[in-house]
Amino acid sequence: MKDKVKYLSKNVLLFTLSNFVPKVLAFFLIPIYTSCLSTTDYGLADLITTTASLFIPILTLDIQDAVLRFTMDDKKDAKGVFSISLKINSIGLAVAVFILFIIYCLNIFDVPGYFYSFLIFNYFLNALFNSVNLFCRGIDRVKTVVTASIINSVLTLSCNILFLVTFKLGIIGYLLANILGIFASIIYMFFSAHLYKYMRWKTDKKLKWEMIQYSFPLIFSVVAWWVNSASDRYILTWMCGVSISGLYAISYKIPNLLSMFQNIFAQAWSISAIKDYDKNDSDGFVGRTYTFMNFSMCALCSVIMIFNVFISKILYAGDFGEAWKFVPPLLLSVVFNAMALFIGSIFTAVKDTKTLSFTTIFGAVINIILNFILIHHFGAYGAAIATLVGYFIVLVSRNIMLKKYIHMKTDMVINYFAYVLLLIQIILAYSANKYLFLQIIIPFFLFFVYRKVLRELISTLKKIFTSLIHKSKI
Repeated sequence: MKDKVKYLSKNVLLFTLSNFVPKVLAFFLIPIYTSCLSTTDYGLADLITTTASLFIPILTLDIQDAVLRFTMDDKKDAKGVFSISLKINSIGLAVAVFILFIIYCLNIFDVPGYFYSFLIFNYFLNALFNSVNLFCRGIDRVKTVVTASIINSVLTLSCNILFLVTFKLGIIGYLLANILGIFASIIYMFFSAHLYKYMRWKTDKKLKWEMIQYSFPLIFSVVAWWVNSASDRYILTWMCGVSISGLYAISYKIPNLLSMFQNIFAQAWSISAIKDYDKNDSDGFVGRTYTFMNFSMCALCSVIMIFNVFISKILYAGDFGEAWKFVPPLLLSVVFNAMALFIGSIFTAVKDTKTLSFTTIFGAVINIILNFILIHHFGAYGAAIATLVGYFIVLVSRNIMLKKYIHMKTDMVINYFAYVLLLIQIILAYSANKYLFLQIIIPFFLFFVYRKVLRELISTLKKIFTSLIHKSKI
C-alpha cells in the first residue's frame, strides 16, 4: 500500500500547486468583480459559463471523459485517442455555431448580441481544454497540466485587472480575460507536451466507436450533474430575476475555496482509482483514502463556515453583501459532491458509465423538483438547499451501488455522523454569528470522531517520510 500512497501523494502535491494558485488568485479578484460589475452583469456572465458547460458534454458526446480512460489503457493507441477527440470537438463546434446562429436570427432570447459570440468561444475553448488536459494526464504529463493551470490563472488575473480597473470594459472585459487565459493554457500544453506528434487525420473506426460507447452514457451523467450544480441559476432567473441569480452566483465564490481542495484530490484520485483498482480492497487503501478525504472535507467545510460572515464582509461589496446567507448549505453540497466523485472514479475504473449516469440523473430530478418548490417559498436559500439534497441523493445511491464492485473498508456510520454535525452547524450559521461559539465546537467534535483515522494517517506518512530520507542518504 505504501507505493500507492506515495503515488497518490505525489499527484496530490502537483495538483495542489495546479489548483491552489488559480483559486487563491481568483479569490482575490472577487472584490474587483463586485465593485466593477453589477449583480445583473455578473448574472449574465454566469449564464454564459453555465450554458457553455451544458453544451460541452452534449455536442462533444462527452468524449473528454473517454480520453483519460482510454489513454491510460495500454492496449489502446494514444495517438488515435487524441485525434478522435479533436475531430469530435471540431464537429461539435460546427453544430454549436449553427444552433446559436439560428437562435440569434430568430431573436428567441432577450440577451445582448455579444452573449452568443462569447458563448461560442467559451464552449469551444473549454471543450478543447478538457480533452487536452485529460490527455496530458493520461500520458503522465501532470507537470505540464500544473504549469498550464498557473498560466491560465495568472493571465486571467492580469487581464481582469487591466480590462476592469484600467480600461473599465465591464462585462466584456471580464469575459475576454477568461477566454484569453484558457486559450494561453491550451497553447502551452499543446507545445510543451508535443501533442502535435499525436495528431493524425486517419483514425481507427473501431476505437472511435469504443470511445463513444464508453462516453455516450456519461452525457446523461454530466448533464444531470450540470442540473445539480447550475439549473438553479436558470430557475432563479426565471422566478426571481437576473439580479438575484447574480447574487446567488457570487455566493459560490466562498464554497469554491472548499472546491479547490476537492478538485486537487479528485484529479489525483481519478488516476489512482484506475491504476490501483482492487475489488477486495485487500490492503484497505481505498477505504482509508475515502475516510480521510471525508474527514478532510468535513473539517474544512466546518472551518470555512465559521469564518463565512467575516470573509463575506471583505469580499462582497454593495448589493452583493447578502450573499453570505447562501454559503453554508452550498459548502456542505461541495462535501457531498466530492465524495460522490470519489466513488464515481471507481465506476470509471470498471467502465460502468451507466451506473454513473443513473445515480446522477436520480439526484438531478430530485434537485429540479425541490428547486421549483423551495425557490417559490425561500428564494435563493431554497435553491441552495435543493442543491445540497441533490448531491446527497447522488452520494447515497452511489454508495449503495458501489458494493457490487468493491468491498471498501470504511466505517460509514462515522462518515454520516459527520454530516449530521455539519447540518447542525448550518442551522446555527443561519443567524450569522449569533451562535458562533457553538459553531466553533463542531470541528473539535469532528477531530474526536476521526481520531483513529488521523493516528493511522500520521503513522503512514511517517513511514513514507522515513523511507524517503533513507533513500536520499543512500
